[in-house]
Amino acid sequence: MKRVRFAPSPTGNLHIGTLRTALFNWLFAKRYNATYVLRIEDTDKARSKPEYEDNIYEGMDWMEIVEDEGPKKGGKFGPYRQTERIVEGIYQKQLNRLLEEKKAYYCFCTDKDLDAEREEAKQKNRPYIYSRKCLRLNPDEIADKLNSEISRTVKFEVPDTKSLIVSDGVRDDIDFDCSLISDFVLLKSDGNPSYNYSVVVDDALMEITDVIRGEDHISNTPKQLLLFKALGFTPPQYHHLPMILGQDKSKLSKRHGATAVTDYESQGYLSDALYNFLALLGWSPTDTTEIFDRASLSTLFSMDRISKSNAVFDVTKLKWMNGQYIRSLSESALSEKVKPFLDDASNAILAEYSESDVSKIIYSVRDNLALLPDINGYLESFNTSFESFSEKVKGFQFTDSERQVVLDFCKNILEYSDITSENVSKTMDIIVEKNDGKKGKVFKPIRKALIGLERGPNIVEILTLLGRENLSKRASFLNELFSV
Repeated sequence: MKRVRFAPSPTGNLHIGTLRTALFNWLFAKRYNATYVLRIEDTDKARSKPEYEDNIYEGMDWMEIVEDEGPKKGGKFGPYRQTERIVEGIYQKQLNRLLEEKKAYYCFCTDKDLDAEREEAKQKNRPYIYSRKCLRLNPDEIADKLNSEISRTVKFEVPDTKSLIVSDGVRDDIDFDCSLISDFVLLKSDGNPSYNYSVVVDDALMEITDVIRGEDHISNTPKQLLLFKALGFTPPQYHHLPMILGQDKSKLSKRHGATAVTDYESQGYLSDALYNFLALLGWSPTDTTEIFDRASLSTLFSMDRISKSNAVFDVTKLKWMNGQYIRSLSESALSEKVKPFLDDASNAILAEYSESDVSKIIYSVRDNLALLPDINGYLESFNTSFESFSEKVKGFQFTDSERQVVLDFCKNILEYSDITSENVSKTMDIIVEKNDGKKGKVFKPIRKALIGLERGPNIVEILTLLGRENLSKRASFLNELFSV
């Protein structure tokens, strides 16, 4: 059975690039019936914080990406937090093997020693390769240093292999020249395993079959493959995803919209929209379809449709897609989603209506929304305050023909005892026909005169929800205003 993992480091909030990796692993798991593992890589003690781990979970929960195994779920390959694996001696056990088999060695070089070597390589214009002077120490020298307070690391001795082929599930095979790979650290001076070492041990012991990650990890892959071989483990299949760039084709940053994933929720995006949008950042369907529900994406997703080219994070397109998802919500669902985003002014307007009418009002402006907080820019049309309405209308200029349109409409609509959308539409049609079928000559003056705004949501729905009492009061005001 295939097994994939999402392995974030809690050194910051969950961001778009990391979430895209989580999503592609999730889609792979759904498509190929694989087990989805969440592993927290928290060996960076200085930067790893509980609040960042909480933010990772919050973002995953909002996106409805649910792990099969992980720190909270457990599983037979746990623990799933690296600091807990350190305590259990998992990394030390494999490290001891490498030391015993002479595939790794203690290094007592100071930062100053290593900086000097790097500077020498730079002066000679050649790649830096560690001198291996600690590899040449005899057993007695090593024992003495280990018994002292001298800082030490453990390094992997890169084997004398001329070439290493990395098989990639997304791009062509990559040929690495191993002579350019310096011996690298397995155990850091603080006693914590290095990234390249811990990830190999974890992937091996957790039986991960496929590693799906960003292409910025390609340079780590030859080191990891060498470690897999040295430890006698079967390596996973690697799939390196294209990078996500801003619209200016530079590295994605906050100015491109790369804020924490939870910020997108607070800005009024729907998780379904972000899910759909991220799925298309590096993967493409077989046709030009852009809107997919989650079930369809899980069925259609395949690794052979992942692009080798960098993906562009287009905020404008994300907002457009979010608008499409807003419009697909039912009346009750949209009302529920919007309510947390209503400001004081909007709440004051809606307080004048029944709960059922509030839902209708919110639903009537759905076509205008790209983000949920946009609702606040469209509710003034439903303001029942006569004082606010009358002051705005007094500020407008109306031609004689516009006044007549408004008065004709008021006379006709108030002949109905019940103001329904059907009755409003019929009345509108009568006035439009009377004015040579020109809707613009009718809708605009009626909106200005009866609502007090020059633009806004569907006028039929507004007039219907204002009701007969409000319309009658406004009609009387207009009769008096226009007779002056």
